[in-house]
Amino acid sequence: MFDRSEIREGMTVRTIDGHKLGHVLSVRGEELIVEKGLFRHKDFAVSLEDVREVAHGEVYLSHGPDSLFAAPKPIDPPTSH
Repeated sequence: MFDRSEIREGMTVRTIDGHKLGHVLSVRGEELIVEKGLFRHKDFAVSLEDVREVAHGEVYLSHGPDSLFAAPKPIDPPTSH
């Protein structure tokens, strides 16, 4: 189990098999916003429920890239005031 306060901007995000997906941009609500990486060419959202663990300064997901991106969730750009 992990505490969401352990997740910080800039941390590497990896799949269950250790492949690098990108870096944490932010945590919004119950989602982790990940910057584009090798598998994706756009930023994307991952549910915090998909985080398996936070260890050694990295976030490890409980899925591989195929299952994560079968139905990718687009992210809305942050609103500016």
